[in-house]
Amino acid sequence: MPGVCLDEAERGAQQRAPPAVQNYLESLGPHPFDQRSACALWAGTFSYRNRGIAATVPATKPVPARFILFPAAHVDVRQLKEWLVDHAPVRDVDVTDDFVIASFPRRLSTSRLRELLLESREIEYVEPDCDGPDFMTTSKELAPDLSPALRCWNRTARVTFPNDPCIDELWGHSKIGWDSRVAARSLPRLVAVLDSGIDARHEDLANGVRVSLKSTEPRRSQGRRLNALCAMTGRCNPHGTEMAGTIAGRMDNGIGVAGVAPNSHLMPIVISRVEHGTLGRISTIARAIEEAARGNADVINISAKWPVDSRAIAVAVRTAVSGKAATKRLIVTGYATALDTDESVREYFPSQYRCLPGVIAAVPVDMRGRELSNPKGYPNANDGRIQAPGVDIVVTTTENSERGYALSEAAGASSAAAYVSGAVALAWGSPPLNTCDAQQIKRLLFCRSKSSDSTRYPWINVDFLRELANVEPGADCKVAMEQLGCD
Repeated sequence: MPGVCLDEAERGAQQRAPPAVQNYLESLGPHPFDQRSACALWAGTFSYRNRGIAATVPATKPVPARFILFPAAHVDVRQLKEWLVDHAPVRDVDVTDDFVIASFPRRLSTSRLRELLLESREIEYVEPDCDGPDFMTTSKELAPDLSPALRCWNRTARVTFPNDPCIDELWGHSKIGWDSRVAARSLPRLVAVLDSGIDARHEDLANGVRVSLKSTEPRRSQGRRLNALCAMTGRCNPHGTEMAGTIAGRMDNGIGVAGVAPNSHLMPIVISRVEHGTLGRISTIARAIEEAARGNADVINISAKWPVDSRAIAVAVRTAVSGKAATKRLIVTGYATALDTDESVREYFPSQYRCLPGVIAAVPVDMRGRELSNPKGYPNANDGRIQAPGVDIVVTTTENSERGYALSEAAGASSAAAYVSGAVALAWGSPPLNTCDAQQIKRLLFCRSKSSDSTRYPWINVDFLRELANVEPGADCKVAMEQLGCD
């Protein structure tokens, strides 16, 4: 597995564009620019489909250029927008806090496009605003059929606390040391779920979903349209709802499951194109991260992967968890890798940002039947990887099931990320840890993780939260950390 996080020095900060895209632009000659080919070349060897697109002359008309543009040091984004409107044949221009999104007409000559993107003094860096299916959720298909014994959601409520009928089937809860009494006392934290949307009408999620989040995205943006479509029509791919139940499904309501942090609130932000089940544009993902930060999310859960190092997304990630925001929130993403054509293992984004202090990458594993113990010494939180339950998870869903539940066959990194997001929210909501900042919570979770001879990375664990009952009343985070052995 890759052992080194992406370093800023490796990002090619002096490049005018991603090398593959710049080479493509410079090699076009008189041939028209095609957005699909540029994105496929940028995505590289992560996908056979990408290579096929890049190597084949499109049978249809080339897709016109749509680029994310970063302004040079002497101009800001609004000045860059004005310059484009005055000096470039742009079809549409949109502005974010850090970059401009520009769509160019099909008739624009290749030489003029190259001149604008690679030679203009007003522009420092450009990247194509690519979209799916080069960018994917980290889930797999649900199991098509289950024996009646596994359909725990069809049972009546239990007679003991908590009365959720699927509690005994939530092996992941047991393995991470989850305690229903600790969960019942926890304070709510806000978890932004960047995914395919959440079915706010689901009985096990009701009253926990913030559906009234006022979007600051432009009305015509893809993210605004996706969120509106999901909210108004319910046409949401089930993936986001599945992750939501693991994070914050309501507890002791007599139905289905209980989330790891059942008192927490969920902020759904759609980054998936519901009609395809694939991710939206790069600009949509970057804006979703910005939207979650503006909405004061404590945790941002991203169950998705993409193969390119987008500066737009990287800037959004850093802004959300760095500087003054470093104490405010954590980003949790699934740890996703793939074999490249040379048989080397390549790590997808956004888990390549896991060495940032505010990012955690969840590694999916199945530890049922294996003993876990406290590790010797503090695990390396700077590496950012921590293991969590990743298979056979009972999930809330919107389709393909009875009463809105299903058993995930191999949800993988998505389920692991949901478990870690839930653990972060639960720990951060357990007094007096609610007085801690984001970095203290991350350090605590790695410090009190578990391990075994068969674990490569630390295993997420929350059974230490029971020890908070022994912390003196009125104690602050520092005192609690000391008594938990993680000062």
